[in-house]
Amino acid sequence: VVHELVSPTDYRLDRLVAAQTYFTPLGPTARDGIAAIWKSFVAAGQEPQQMVLRVKGRDVVLPQVCSGVARATFFDLCAKPLGPGDYLAIAEAVRVLILENIPQLGRGNFNEAKRFVTLIDALYEAHVKLIASAAAEPEYLYLEGEGSFEFERTASRLREMQAADWGA
Repeated sequence: VVHELVSPTDYRLDRLVAAQTYFTPLGPTARDGIAAIWKSFVAAGQEPQQMVLRVKGRDVVLPQVCSGVARATFFDLCAKPLGPGDYLAIAEAVRVLILENIPQLGRGNFNEAKRFVTLIDALYEAHVKLIASAAAEPEYLYLEGEGSFEFERTASRLREMQAADWGA
């Protein structure tokens, strides 16, 4: 028997107050940390589901969602031709986004980096809690090339979003 408990407060978010929410460098430790946090959000007996958001006639797919918490990779959300409207829809649909495998950004993946900046802006404005694994600390994710100066604001937002009370 499953009983749904409805409360305006998601007490699972309280567990994140002392928890690490940004894992770097990429590797087994980051993977294990992300997996443990994801497991804490998936209630016993619940199966994560794919969520499809319909945005301007297109489908935006979040591969795993459970109780308002989404889990996706950088590739899922930033290597595909998504735009601001798509990221705003994601930010409206979830309370927490677990974003895995953010690579080093620069000239070689400029378009993906621009999408990442747009995604972070949408999450930031909506106060969505971000849990991430990345190749480097925010200040070192985008070091050179076109867009590196503009990325400083994104790095600052990523730092701010790591605060214990962010998104609570």
